[in-house]
Amino acid sequence: MLICRFSTDGRQGYGQLDGAQVIPLAGAPFAGPPRPCGRPLPLAEVSLLPPVTPTKIVCVVLNYANGAHPHLRSDVPRPPVLKPPSSVAGPGDCVPHPGEPWQLKHEAELAVVIGVGCKDVTVERAIDVVAGYTCANDITAYAPDADADTGGSGFRGAWAKHFDAFCPLGPWLATDLDHADLEVTCRVDGEVRQHGSTKHLIMSVPEVIAQVSEHMTLVPGDVILTGTPAGSGPLHVGHQVEVSISGIGTLRNGVSEGIPL
Repeated sequence: MLICRFSTDGRQGYGQLDGAQVIPLAGAPFAGPPRPCGRPLPLAEVSLLPPVTPTKIVCVVLNYANGAHPHLRSDVPRPPVLKPPSSVAGPGDCVPHPGEPWQLKHEAELAVVIGVGCKDVTVERAIDVVAGYTCANDITAYAPDADADTGGSGFRGAWAKHFDAFCPLGPWLATDLDHADLEVTCRVDGEVRQHGSTKHLIMSVPEVIAQVSEHMTLVPGDVILTGTPAGSGPLHVGHQVEVSISGIGTLRNGVSEGIPL
């Protein structure tokens, strides 16, 4: 099932996709089985919003074999990075470029959306707490003048991922999906930059959920980004970025001149 969050005529809600229509649903997808309420709406006549409004976004790093940033790879697992809720953007939203000295990179990722609050969940039970999956672009900023302090990576820790709209999510939530072998593709202005499969994750989706829940309580709507395959590359103002995941769809965003959402 594909579930979107949308706005129309000044109202917001969740809906189930049915071809080119959206069937409005009562409540959020975490509050039990979805219940239709209201007449179907043409998909073309609603505005898609980020599929969830998380309290936190947990970014797992270096989680693909032969993945992005090989110069940072280590045999010791690295702790995840947190993004704030203000970093969330939706389908079609522009990502404001923060300007010099920052340089942006795209990171196409499978996002796991939590549906049941949990702490210390086991690997065996991890999928039971999942509401669904969506596409994510874990946009990251690098500063070349920081190389002396960052071992040549230009990565300035948390600041690199904290800018507004640096976590586009969408276009909707796929609830019944086998996470084990999903193709993840990123295109910039139509050119394929990244292409990989979740079968090459170092830590599987259940292992990621279990590890994160060891360290923090997860609540419905929270998002875990599972890592990005090889090919993360530069983004400039005017670029159009697409993140596509098999079984979900395509998330599209542009990069703007620092204009806020």
